[in-house]
Amino acid sequence: MIVRTAENSFQKGIGALKNGDPLEAMAYFEAAMRHDREVNRDAPNMKYQSYFGLCMARVSDKAGEAFRLCSQAADAEFYNPDVFLNLGKVALLRGDRRRAHRAFRRGLEIDVSHAELRSEMQRLGMRRRPLFRFLDRGHVLNRLAGQLLGTLTAAT
Repeated sequence: MIVRTAENSFQKGIGALKNGDPLEAMAYFEAAMRHDREVNRDAPNMKYQSYFGLCMARVSDKAGEAFRLCSQAADAEFYNPDVFLNLGKVALLRGDRRRAHRAFRRGLEIDVSHAELRSEMQRLGMRRRPLFRFLDRGHVLNRLAGQLLGTLTAAT
């Protein structure tokens, strides 16, 4: 009965998230986590935690904590592409495109046909190789050269 309650809360949270209410969804995911931990103390269902972390990142300034929760979920449920989707979304909310790309790519390794993961990867876009490959991508010369090339490409 408690497992059913946890899953019901989770489904209501998914509905609230789809309706654009992450605060309400967060409450449902928290309830799902609480109910699930009453039954599965040793191995809780980490998808609840993953979605809770996603909502936390959207509604509060605790993106670091949210990223930690989603990372734990991804480590525990390494076979679930949805937890990698959430991890990538939280990384984007933190401004960390590299980790987001890595999470989305890992999710697609699990399920290549996952529509939302594919959409997020497409939205991120492809990056060109740095002009000076022997230097780090963030090096000032690569950044300036990339900006100049971007400007020249946009002008043509």
